[in-house]
Amino acid sequence: MKGLLSLAVSLASVSASPVLLDSSIHRDAAPILSASNAQEIADNYIVLFKKHVTEKHAASHHSWVRDIHLNVQTRKMDLRKRSQTPMMDDIFSGLKHTYNIAGSLLGYSGHFDEDVIEQIRRHPDVSRLIAA
Repeated sequence: MKGLLSLAVSLASVSASPVLLDSSIHRDAAPILSASNAQEIADNYIVLFKKHVTEKHAASHHSWVRDIHLNVQTRKMDLRKRSQTPMMDDIFSGLKHTYNIAGSLLGYSGHFDEDVIEQIRRHPDVSRLIAA
């Protein structure tokens, strides 16, 4: 009986232990979250920073996002001009709003191309993205 009780306690502690996986499906990139009952607006995201990010770091990141957004849009616009395809389908507005809620939650939202989103996801200061 004592052996059975020890086995039961051991199994309970093992099953309650979290399982840590060495690799993530995101491959060191921030996950993109979405609510199952939300109606998303295509290519619109809320980006949240990790806890260690300060207001100064966030402002620098915002500038970086504006730069990569402009570079990607310019490159794609040039390609469209050369191919004579319609240019009105995929105009992305970039960074729209920044958030600083009592210094404890920093982030921003915007309308981004998938190339820009992938770079944002891989930035070490980004915690997660929420499809808006």
